[in-house]
Amino acid sequence: MLKDSSFRNLWTAQTVSLFGTQASVVIIPLLALGTLDASAFEMGLLGSAESLAVLLLGLWVGMTADRYPRRSVMVTANILRLLLIGMIPVAYALDMLSIPLLFTTVFLVGALTLLYDSALSSHMVLTFDRRQLPKINSYMEGSTAVSEVAGPGLGGLLVQALGAPLALVADVCSYVASTVLLLGSGGGTKKVGENTAHEDATDEDENAEEKESVKGALTGFTWAFSHPVLRPVIVSAAHFNFFTAMFFAVYTFYVVKELGFSPLLVGLASAAGGLGGVLSATAASSFMSRVRTRLLYVLSLVVPTVGAFLVPGSELLDSSLLRFLAVAAGMFLWSFAIVVNLVMSETIKQMVTPTHMIGQVTSAMRFTTLGFEPVGAIVGGTVSQFLSPTTALVIASCGLATSIAWVVFNRHLGTYDVNEAEPVSAA
Repeated sequence: MLKDSSFRNLWTAQTVSLFGTQASVVIIPLLALGTLDASAFEMGLLGSAESLAVLLLGLWVGMTADRYPRRSVMVTANILRLLLIGMIPVAYALDMLSIPLLFTTVFLVGALTLLYDSALSSHMVLTFDRRQLPKINSYMEGSTAVSEVAGPGLGGLLVQALGAPLALVADVCSYVASTVLLLGSGGGTKKVGENTAHEDATDEDENAEEKESVKGALTGFTWAFSHPVLRPVIVSAAHFNFFTAMFFAVYTFYVVKELGFSPLLVGLASAAGGLGGVLSATAASSFMSRVRTRLLYVLSLVVPTVGAFLVPGSELLDSSLLRFLAVAAGMFLWSFAIVVNLVMSETIKQMVTPTHMIGQVTSAMRFTTLGFEPVGAIVGGTVSQFLSPTTALVIASCGLATSIAWVVFNRHLGTYDVNEAEPVSAA
């Protein structure tokens, strides 16, 4: 795939953008703490801003992504994000920085990131041969895995060296670079006869007929849940994400307070997870070509469950080194399997969804699967407070295990295979 300049530019643009976004995940909270002396409640509000944007605007964002040329949508989202992030150091210089301004910025950037991702998903289908999607999604998820590990560390280094306001300038630069690369990406590797321009024109004609209403915004939602293959994927992901949020709401407190990990050990355990994600990204498409879809999907839910149980199970070990190795192994297994799961979910969605609806379906899936995360986090914190962190982690791990019920008995997913199914290109 890297020999294709169109894909190479697109992938590089996404990677650069992800690094900037993940760096700001650390920079903005540090700015709120260091400059504005934010309270714990204010930090909680700031942390909820992005997911709140998905919940409130997700369905409409998907409809917007499908109404216009996808690359134009992505470029516009990048430009608006760099302007919003760029407002923060300007506001700091003018002594106008405030928590409401940071909250609003994170909220809007979250909505624009969802817009970008929704357009990206359908842009890949319109630009490249669908048979290449497993490999393409593997590259994309690999970039996500690396950025989630290295991005926050980069953000911390920038804050240390430049201070939080100036560190955000690097995020702005990442969006500038991403935009330039997007503008340089070409037509991709569609086979002769697969006319992307024609598809775009057809899509715009179809979308023009759709009313801008609540019913229109819910189109992707209702379509996704009516599809016999996509529905179990969405429901299992929502189930899994609820208990994931419950688990990670307690995880950091547990490894620091209960296991006595230093910040260095916490970072090394996260790095082990990043390594698992990178290795998985290189192997995911190979797994998909060799293992039946439902079996591999079930395994992608079972393996992170094993990794989750290793964390509270480390308490049973006597040595501090063994406890660390158990937690690091758990994070490695978790990330390795989750990247496979994400590559599969994205590929299945792209294969079964009509091209003109991919943006709407992407937002509907994000809306559903991410919507349970705030609730899961609250439940995790409550159980940890009134029972114990260990109990909360065990309950969350058991909940993760039950997520396979939605797919293991589903006959439609059992007979579906991404390597044999004919892709859908029109409604």
